[in-house]
Formats: sequence, structure tokens, C-alpha cells
Amino acid sequence: MSKHSTESLTAEAARYAQSHGPAPEEIHDREVAVEKPAAERGRVDLLNSEYMPSLIKFAVPLTFSFLVNMIYSLIDRWFISSLGTDAIAAIGLGEQLGFLVFTIGSGFCMGTGIIVARRIGENDREGANRIATQAVIFMIVATTIITVLLELSLPFVLNLFGLSDTVTAYAYQYLSAVLLGFVGNLITFQINSIIRSSGNVFYPMVVLLSTTVINAALAPLFIFVLNMGMYGAGLATAVAQTSGMIINLMLVLNNKTGIHLRLDKFTFDWQVIRRIVSLGIPSSVQMMAVSLTRISIFKLVAAFGTSVMAAYTLGISVDFIVFMFVFSLGISIEVATGQNLGARKFHRVLGYHTAGIKLLAIISGVLGFLAYTMGPTFASLYSSDRVVIMETQRYLHVSVFGYLFFGVGIISARVISGAGAAYVSLAIVAGSIVLLQLPLVYVFSHYTGWNQTGIWIGAASGYALFAAIGMYAVRSKIWMQAKV
Repeated sequence: MSKHSTESLTAEAARYAQSHGPAPEEIHDREVAVEKPAAERGRVDLLNSEYMPSLIKFAVPLTFSFLVNMIYSLIDRWFISSLGTDAIAAIGLGEQLGFLVFTIGSGFCMGTGIIVARRIGENDREGANRIATQAVIFMIVATTIITVLLELSLPFVLNLFGLSDTVTAYAYQYLSAVLLGFVGNLITFQINSIIRSSGNVFYPMVVLLSTTVINAALAPLFIFVLNMGMYGAGLATAVAQTSGMIINLMLVLNNKTGIHLRLDKFTFDWQVIRRIVSLGIPSSVQMMAVSLTRISIFKLVAAFGTSVMAAYTLGISVDFIVFMFVFSLGISIEVATGQNLGARKFHRVLGYHTAGIKLLAIISGVLGFLAYTMGPTFASLYSSDRVVIMETQRYLHVSVFGYLFFGVGIISARVISGAGAAYVSLAIVAGSIVLLQLPLVYVFSHYTGWNQTGIWIGAASGYALFAAIGMYAVRSKIWMQAKV
């Protein structure tokens, strides 16, 4: 590290100490004695280990967890594809709307994880347990209420898209069943986020693997044997998600993960809830902005016909596989940021960011090549329609060039959100995606003669701008003064 960089980090550390209290030892040399959690299995030391090895060790099982979770939709899509192109289009719309619903509570989960990571870095495990308990109980109550409201409003929401009666009916059947697992899905996400924030990635991986096995076993039973069709696909997912919630609650109630829920004489601590919400709202809005943009793009795609809509559904399935690697690196860096800021190891935050970009370059290159060359093979697994297969290939031939840019933007935003500067992260992500990407998609598809290909080009171009803004924000260090 250069003399200038060292002096800059020392100055940043001094300003941070003025608002957070002085560090007991030199920032660069201090070793934090973190209390050993009850469950050491799967724990990664993000405070003292080398950047690249610890990041890989944390991100690999997390990536596997996300890929396993991704199998949910692939399983449903493979079974449902036998019902035809309308069913594929419907499940694509259903998943986009389902993700939008998920964002309502996911920000709260992410806010909880940020605070828990900071408490772990400060060696305050009891504080982490107290935050976790408040968050999980609040989430159970809130999501139960939200589920009822969502079920009642579902017919109105679907009618807004102006799709064919068949596609709308299929989407309603699927979503009305999936919503039954909404509580289980968010509680599983909440507890997994808390456990990962303590540095443990083993148990979340096991839970997600278990729920995927359940989903894979139930989907053909409900869809074909019991003849439940689209509703059966959604119901299999809902049952699996609820099972994941039960497994997770048993783990944390019995102190098997290093995080222990304290239910004795429980009462809501509204100061804690407000603190989590203050971090969670911008995180939710951030994810909601991304989701609404995707739904808006989906509506633009729908104007070009059901076959193009089905191709887009298959194409973004490949994108999401790649994005699972991106999201796992992003969450890894977010946890590392929270823990190292709590331990006053400021220089390690930028170290993890640089290591993350290097890994992204490798991952996006390899996976992008596979997606570019094997798109038709993937599409043919789900459809025999030549138009769908060829349009899926055209989509992937453009979208792969946005993978690295998207990844750099995400991990940059995760550094900032992990530091607790949630509104700065919101401005970067929502501003880039809504104010830049969406207009590009519209202009390129309506005013260039590129038609649906203009949508694919606009999306990739928006990710390039997202990456540039994210990199600038991280290097400016405008996020270092956030309090958690």
C-alpha cells in the first residue's frame, strides 16, 4: 500500500473514531479476540484472514446455497413447460411479481444482518442475539398480515398487465399458491441472513438444500399425480419454504448456529425495531426499484408477443444463475464490511472490494462464455418452438456483456450498505437502474428499429453505467461515517 493510501486510511479512521469512539489499539495491527460461537462449523474469519481465500471460503457455500435456491424455479419451469408456451410466460411473470412481493420484507432482513455483523465485529454476541430475536418475532407478525393483504389484491394486480386470459389464469394459480409460503420464505431469508452475518455459511446452505429436495419431490406429485397444474407448482414451493422456516427456527432456538433467540420474557423493543427499519427501508426500496424495473421491462417485452416473452423468461433464468455468483460475493463483502468496520479495520474493506472485482472478472468471463455458446441448448430443454429458441439465443448474445458490469455495481453497493449508509446505496442502485437503465431500454426498443433486441442492449448498457457510479462511490469513501 502506498504512503498516500496509508495516510488517507489513517485520516478516515480518525474521523470515524470521533463519532464511534477510539480504537483500543492501532487500526492496522489490532487483532480482535472474537468469542467462539456455539457452532464453529462453517464459520469464516473475515477479520484476520487473507482477502481472497476468506472471500472464496465464505462465498462458495453461499453461491451453492443460492444456486440450490435457484433450482426452485428451474424445477417448477421444467415441469410446467409441458403445459405449453403460455404456462412458461405465466411462470415468468409470476416469478417477477413474486420477487417484488419478496422485496417488501427482504430489506428488513438485510438491515438486521448489517447490525448483527457490526455487533459480531465489536465482539458483542449477546447484542447480536438480542437484535436477532427482535427481528425474527417482528417479521413473523408483519409477514402474516402482509400475506392476507396480498392474496386479496392479487386478481387486481394481474389484470393490470393486459395479458391473455390463459396467461393471466395460469399466473393467478401459481402466485396464489406461492403466497402461502411467503411467511416461511422471508423468515428463512431472515434467519439465514443473521447466521451468515455471524460468519457461518454452513447451516444456511444445509437448510436451502433441504428445502430444494422437498420442492423437487413435491412438484411432480402436486402437478401431475394430483393434477393440480400451476397451482401445484406454487404449492410445492410454498410447502418447501415453510419447511425451511421450521428447520431454521429449531436451529436458532436450540443454539445450534452460534446465534440464539432469547424468548424468555420477550417484549418488543421498539427502539431496536426502528433501528432495523431505518436500515431496512432503503434496502427494500432499493430491491423494489430493481424489481419494478424488471416488471416494466417484462411489460415492454410482452408487446412483442408470447414467444418473445417466453424467450425472455428463459434468458433471464440463465442470467439469474450468473447473478447468484454475483449476489453471493456481494453478501460476502457486505458481511466483511460490517464486521471489519465494527473491529475498526477500515483498510480491509477496500481490500475485500478489490478482491471481489478480481473474482468477478473470472466468473463473468467463464459463465458468460458458456451462456453465449449454449443458449439454444438450454432453451431447447423447455421449448421446441424455433422462435423461442432463436430469440433466447439473441437475448443471451447481448446480455452476457453486462454480467461483469452488473457484478461490479452490486458489490460496490454492498460495501456501502454493509457500512450502514443504506440511503447512499439506495441512491446508487435505484438511480442507476430506474433513471438510467429503464429509459435506455425504452429508447433503444422504440426509436432505433432494434425492437426487442433494443431491450437487451439497453439493459446491458444500464449495467455499465451502474458499475461506473458504484466504483466512484466506493472510492470516494462517502459511506465511512455511517452509524449502526
